[in-house]
Amino acid sequence: MKKQRGKQIILWVGSFLLLLIISACSTSNANSNVPDEQKEESEKTVQYTTITGEQVEIPADPKRVVYIGQTIGDFLAMGIPVVGNNLPQNPPSYYEGKFEGIVDVGNPGDLETILTLKPDLIINGYYKAEADHNEALSKIATTIPFNPALPYTERVKEMGNIFGKQEETAQLIAKFETQSQEMFDKLQLAEGATATVFYQLGKTLYVMGDRSLGAIIYGENGFAIPPAVQKNIIDQKGVSFVEVSEEVIPEFAGDHLFVLIQDDDESKTQADQLLQSPLWGNLPAVKKGNVYVVPNELNTDNLLALEQLFKELPQWMHKQ
Repeated sequence: MKKQRGKQIILWVGSFLLLLIISACSTSNANSNVPDEQKEESEKTVQYTTITGEQVEIPADPKRVVYIGQTIGDFLAMGIPVVGNNLPQNPPSYYEGKFEGIVDVGNPGDLETILTLKPDLIINGYYKAEADHNEALSKIATTIPFNPALPYTERVKEMGNIFGKQEETAQLIAKFETQSQEMFDKLQLAEGATATVFYQLGKTLYVMGDRSLGAIIYGENGFAIPPAVQKNIIDQKGVSFVEVSEEVIPEFAGDHLFVLIQDDDESKTQADQLLQSPLWGNLPAVKKGNVYVVPNELNTDNLLALEQLFKELPQWMHKQ
């Protein structure tokens, strides 16, 4: 009897130890599977139709994005994990402290630098100008075309499509449209009042369309577009601005004139000559005091700058 009881105890102990071993192995296997599941999650893809109409598979939740383009402020404002960008060399004040952790890849994007960043998605705003470069980028990671020249409402909607943030982008656009409405309510513009944006770059004077600052001043709540700007810029596919000679300025000039001046000596000298010229002085907008010299760094409609713009634009107009 004693021997039988001893055998039973040994069997029970053995069985118990076996269960412990099996349990431990199961737990270990379960734990080892967690990183694999996370990896699988990060490798999930979704179908995306690019702005050129191509169907591609892109990461559902990209973790390392390289963006080549000038609207990095949109990505920063939306919390998108950008690891590389052709960063501005003299960044405006609204970028202060925002570029930490982002590597400058240069223009149009140094391939070796981008390769070391191990991106899982590349967004290329220079895809038209650099077709061969775009192909080289696509060998590093999935590369999709992007148009940074679109007005911010269209541009941000496209970003929502890329990153699955449609609801967030809709809320952002609604927020900025409200701020735009509040700004123009303060300005109390005359019905049908037109405006023109001139840009002095070196010896060349340009008229801008409905991009950058134009995207802010025009629209449902804002200024009307002068017919010459509509015809020669906005109605022309792929045209964001045109060079103008001094003699045709009156054709483009609206009831209000916004003047952007590149921050260099030549541009400032040329702008001074223009603003002191008899032709400029005879423009109706000038005679009424409706001329506003705007800091060049605010010739933008990126999301980081928008709130500052909505606050400052009325101040420019009331100062001058």
